[in-house]
Amino acid sequence: MSTRFVVAALIGFLVSGLVEIALGAPGKAGPSGPTSSVLCLNSLRGSLQGQCGIVLDVNGDGNEDLVIGAPYAQGPGTKGALLVYPGAPAGFPQRPSLLLEGEGNLGWSLASLGDLDGDGKGYFAAGAFSGSSDEASLAGTVTIYKGGVKPQKVAVLSGENALDKFGYSLAVGDLNGDGLPDLVVGAPFHSPSPALYQRGAVYVFFGDRTTILKKEALKIPATSAYGGIGFSLATGDINGDGKDDLLLQASGRVVAFHGAASFNPAVTGPNLVFTNADAGFGKSIAVLDDGNVAIGADQAGIAGVSDSGRLYIFNGAGNQLAKIDGEPNGGRFGSAILPVGPGLAVSAVHADGDPWPATGKIFLFNGSLTAGATVNSARVIAGEVRNMHLGSFLALVAQGPRLAAGAPTEDANTGKVRLFNLP
Repeated sequence: MSTRFVVAALIGFLVSGLVEIALGAPGKAGPSGPTSSVLCLNSLRGSLQGQCGIVLDVNGDGNEDLVIGAPYAQGPGTKGALLVYPGAPAGFPQRPSLLLEGEGNLGWSLASLGDLDGDGKGYFAAGAFSGSSDEASLAGTVTIYKGGVKPQKVAVLSGENALDKFGYSLAVGDLNGDGLPDLVVGAPFHSPSPALYQRGAVYVFFGDRTTILKKEALKIPATSAYGGIGFSLATGDINGDGKDDLLLQASGRVVAFHGAASFNPAVTGPNLVFTNADAGFGKSIAVLDDGNVAIGADQAGIAGVSDSGRLYIFNGAGNQLAKIDGEPNGGRFGSAILPVGPGLAVSAVHADGDPWPATGKIFLFNGSLTAGATVNSARVIAGEVRNMHLGSFLALVAQGPRLAAGAPTEDANTGKVRLFNLP
């Protein structure tokens, strides 16, 4: 059974009970400046707020808004939610404007599709890796929302088989060069065949001018050479031809498929393979503004300490430009990667903060990274609370500018999102 759209009715909105939000709590001044605000709906206990987050103009007022995933939010007949914080030049309000409920761990992943119809309101996709549809129970789903004061659920994508975890990862890029965004969905526990049990698949839904996305997906199944796919994805133009390329973790490597008008990786195979023996290589991937590729290996051992983490920078031809070791404290440096202008933000979600262990850190590198770069050359944002795992996601908010960072395990897994002022 192929993955397909399941056109759905508008989503119901739960806006009552949006209370107990900590906002504007003063942060501890540090190398990057103080925390500008802390977002948390305290009534959603154990919800993992901040597991993921995206920035886009949801309501069309010209200001960037924050959409935050809370995949373990519990409600009557629901599991998972999205919190929408409307932006303004002065910052974000004390309460989210909307709480969008779902099921199947809605809010595990998020991706912005941009303004598809020119009305100023952004579309976005939200993954629920345990979601069910009429086609397959517990296969995983991805819901497409059209932005507005009350975003509308316009479609639901479904995985093929139960427990595929379709929607575990998401990415957006123009892979065929037609000017329309394409949605890429990872299903890391899909089984392409009995011999490739739970080795994963990746699905590409191409943009369409009339139906947002084409109903039928291009499926990229795992192979005997490249398995374990669907956990991490990235898009961007690494070969300079004007079309976005697709990169994904596979069997301890990162494979790249160049964009093309007839984009079909299942036929052509990978155009480039980034290879390294470090544990966790490819857990995070980002295409930088200059076409270089940043790849995290968050389980790499440093100075005999496992899970310390390492970051690699490659050019678009696969040549290594830089290797940056994390701190030798098991911090998982390279957990998340975000281009910030000509520089880079890299998180280490298990790093020791100030003063507690396992709080997380964010390293801010200024300018392009070259051979010889070290974590000591970065400005550091250190987590302040025990076991908060700061940096689960990173997003840049233009107003400010500010860096948004998830801390999903803070306050007994309730989770919070912090915004940091950037110079």
